[in-house]
Amino acid sequence: MKLFFRISAPKKPIASRFCTGLLSLSLVLSASAEVIPGSGPVLTLSQAVSLTLQQHPEINAFVPRYRMQKGLVQQASVGERPQVGLMIEDALGNGDHSALRSMQSTLTFTWMLQQKQIDSRIAAAKSQTGQLEVEQRIASLDLASHTAKKFIQILIKDERLKLNKIALQQAQDVHSAISKRVDAGKSSNVEKLQAEAEQVRRELAIEDLEHELTASYYQLTSMWGEAGKAYQVSGNLLALPANPSVESQLDKLKNQPLLAKFATQRRIAQSQIEVARIEAKPQWQLSAGVRRYEATDDFGLVAGISIPWGNNNRNAGKIAALQAQQEVLADEASALLQKLDAQLYVLLQEMGHSRHVIDTIQQRIIPLLENALSDASSAFDIGKLNYTQWNNVRQELLTAKSRLLDAYESLHLQHIEIQRLTGSSISQ
Repeated sequence: MKLFFRISAPKKPIASRFCTGLLSLSLVLSASAEVIPGSGPVLTLSQAVSLTLQQHPEINAFVPRYRMQKGLVQQASVGERPQVGLMIEDALGNGDHSALRSMQSTLTFTWMLQQKQIDSRIAAAKSQTGQLEVEQRIASLDLASHTAKKFIQILIKDERLKLNKIALQQAQDVHSAISKRVDAGKSSNVEKLQAEAEQVRRELAIEDLEHELTASYYQLTSMWGEAGKAYQVSGNLLALPANPSVESQLDKLKNQPLLAKFATQRRIAQSQIEVARIEAKPQWQLSAGVRRYEATDDFGLVAGISIPWGNNNRNAGKIAALQAQQEVLADEASALLQKLDAQLYVLLQEMGHSRHVIDTIQQRIIPLLENALSDASSAFDIGKLNYTQWNNVRQELLTAKSRLLDAYESLHLQHIEIQRLTGSSISQ
């Protein structure tokens, strides 16, 4: 963005020259982007957001979390291990069963029919991956929004710094002009002291903004782990977003990741219900093997089946709790949607108001104050106004320009928040 101020060439007398320069102190917004003074590589908003999403620890933490979830899915596919058993009967007794003469040895292989249970556990574990994806999207939107807000605030503070530097230069010119008038006996020393105090106030304002800019740059670069590294922030505050319709934005709330999180949690609960239902069913256990008869030197096949006794209601309490949890999640999602709906509507109204404020200040207030300052400067030159009266008009014009920057900042921050609420991409 380029915010610059036009200052006319010097003309005499001195008071009129200052008046001419101040009259040209109109805040002009150019559609072309310009690098904000600084050092280091140029950084655009999209680049800042990309760096945050690539290097912020909160995003990087999702990499091992995905590996962890992959391991849980893998573990869910592991069922009960089959068993190999060896049973010896009729051995080491007495009579016909003494020693090993009548021994019977049985080697068996036993396994459970549990594929349905395994499939349900795998489905439940995979549903957790969906929640992880939603959480990553929420974190990405929040971090992108925070980065964009810091970026916009730097642009605004830099423009405030430029505005105050011009005001300082003009305060110095005023002080010099009044000093000459005092020496000539045309003004009182009180006006000279007032002009000097104004100059000091502008110097202090510049110093404050320089410290704030340094801190803001540090906060921005810390988002991707390069706190303190020099960058030149480049942006275009004049590229205002279009006023979106209320209906279209409210419809986009369906894409809000927080709502998707509730939907995912309901799917997880449904998967857990299926797991509980399947695990409540008896798990059949089959066995097969070979039996050796020592007395007759024969072999025989053996087989068996084991069916747990009881009904299928042993997980009824857990299933009821999960079903109630689904209802709770549905109600919480509805409550959140109502809350987001109200927040979004208010933001859309505030965004429209900010645009109205910008238009009003640019097209009506600033031109009126410039005309008022022109008349006040002429009256000051011929002695009809004192310094305080003239300076009050000048301060009103500077205040209007400062409020214009406030309105630009508010509009951009409101748009960023709308994008976050609707789950839109925050990169421009």
